[in-house]
Amino acid sequence: MIHYQKTILMKKLKHTYIMVICLLCLACNQEFLDKNPNDALSADSFWSNEYDAIAGLTAIYDALETGNESLGWATLGLFDLFTPLGNSRNGVYRQIAEGVHNPDNRIVNELWENMYKGVVRSNDFLVHIDEIPFEGENGEERKNIMIGEARFLRAMYYYLLVEVYGDVPLFITVPTAQDADAYRAPVSEVVELMKEDLLFAVDHLPVPGQEQTGRATKGAALALRMKIGLFEKDWAAAATAAEQIMSMGYSLVPNYEDVISTTNENNEEVIFDVEHIFRNESESGGNFEKMYAFRSASADGWSWMQPTSWYVDQFERIIQNPVEGVDYINEDPDRIPDDVYAYFEGRDPRLDHTILRPGSHFKDKLDDDILYPHDFQAVNHSQVGMHMRKYVIPGAETSQSRDSPLDYIIFRYADVLLNYLEAVAMRDGGAETVSQAILDQTINSIRSRASEDLPLYTAGAITMADIYRERMVELSMEGWSFFDMRRNSMIEINEGFGVYGLTVDAGNTVDFNPNIINQVRIFDPAMHYLWPIPTSELERGKNLTQNPGYPE
Repeated sequence: MIHYQKTILMKKLKHTYIMVICLLCLACNQEFLDKNPNDALSADSFWSNEYDAIAGLTAIYDALETGNESLGWATLGLFDLFTPLGNSRNGVYRQIAEGVHNPDNRIVNELWENMYKGVVRSNDFLVHIDEIPFEGENGEERKNIMIGEARFLRAMYYYLLVEVYGDVPLFITVPTAQDADAYRAPVSEVVELMKEDLLFAVDHLPVPGQEQTGRATKGAALALRMKIGLFEKDWAAAATAAEQIMSMGYSLVPNYEDVISTTNENNEEVIFDVEHIFRNESESGGNFEKMYAFRSASADGWSWMQPTSWYVDQFERIIQNPVEGVDYINEDPDRIPDDVYAYFEGRDPRLDHTILRPGSHFKDKLDDDILYPHDFQAVNHSQVGMHMRKYVIPGAETSQSRDSPLDYIIFRYADVLLNYLEAVAMRDGGAETVSQAILDQTINSIRSRASEDLPLYTAGAITMADIYRERMVELSMEGWSFFDMRRNSMIEINEGFGVYGLTVDAGNTVDFNPNIINQVRIFDPAMHYLWPIPTSELERGKNLTQNPGYPE
């Protein structure tokens, strides 16, 4: 996020920024189609100088945040709850995962609202930017950079809209009351605008540099262009965008556990993220840690993001062990049974950097070392016996509140390398066509980073399933698995799958039975590739239609 709190400039913008947010909310809330256009910011009332432009641009970045425990770019990882990887105890997320959601589901409505908030703020900025004088040296360049940022962000918001809802209303100006009659534009038309926006952004945004921390760069625009290529299955376009990123100086962080860390933010692997600062108030930080974090005697997470045993099984065994799950009730609360340990031990070490499982140690916010599950409370506990470690800050630094200081990464270099590998393989006729040089540059470099004991792939001996599995393991609970699995019909293959795991009760016993289903899910290909259009939008927009299978 553009983060002027870190600069002297923010002091000058503070009151302007607050005014922008308040006024834009009038124009951009869920009833924005019903509002009089005079409610929005106007050239006469606001857009007069470069400081106004900066404040307006800041408001567009601000829409990356979601608030109220809802879904959006700053909580992208929650999308993985709707795949076999994750389970949630939260009712509205669970409805979507089980395939029983309807147009009134809160998350369905809030994602739509959050994304259009960003679209309208972007349009308001782009409509008025030409009215603002950019004086002094490099004035035109500064202006074009800001336009590039706004167009990149508009493409970001439209990307999630078309991925999730399909055809959606397309606006390039601030909607007025007359736009309540808008039709759903075809996905192809929306994607064309996104491509045009990103073409401008790539041409005008700067290459990565310290002065652009938290702001859009050429690399970020290319990363989104790569994602659009994958969405359209235009493998050549996706590969070309990835190749450009790979020539820009990004690299893998040497240690996997350091990719997401408050002590190593804005590292060489990060392409674009949402920046956060902890100020002990729900203003500058993120709310995702509260949803990811576990519940214990001295930690107050909600355990909404829970990994499943299907997810654990995606992590290869480096040390071979025949245990694929056991039926065991531990009557001794002072120890974890050996066969439960054995299920997790010897796997790809990225597993223990991603989840908490029986036998895991973790420092809570009192800086006390806790052993899972013995030091945990039953309240808000995991329903599958495991918790998230990724995106949960260990030790006294953690807040586990709605004001987490941890930046949320949206695009990172490992994602680009694996998307490049997928795109090249699909472009050229299959995984077996990929050269050894490309394998070493992409998947093998990522596996070598994870562990020197992980076997590397050789040309002709890798499958598309291997590539997809590597993406699940490397990027798990970061949100992209949801889109990967839909793109490759992997959710459809798992139609009717159950959610399996451990059960940990209040007495600290461990009941591990992978044959007990915690949750049964359904996936109807004719219906569930898209979410429903919110009922409130259908009621306001007389020309809007519902997606197949959902009630009008």
